[in-house]
Amino acid sequence: MTDRTYITTSEIERARALWEKGVLLAERTEGYHTLKLYQLHDLYVEVIWHTHFNVALKVTTFTDTEHLDPYLQDISLESLFA
Repeated sequence: MTDRTYITTSEIERARALWEKGVLLAERTEGYHTLKLYQLHDLYVEVIWHTHFNVALKVTTFTDTEHLDPYLQDISLESLFA
């Protein structure tokens, strides 16, 4: 699924595609928000959840790996060098 295809489908179809075919890559917490990063074919999807109200606040799609930096900071490479 391309970024253009994902954007042009309905919200229900996007949610279904993410649920059925998306792969959860990472998760991080910022205050009352949980940010979940998924890969869906050739694009990344970031879903921001409000942890108290259990509701999705924002869904962002991107293909540029520059946006992965906040997630990469949480990955420990120490076990690779042990």
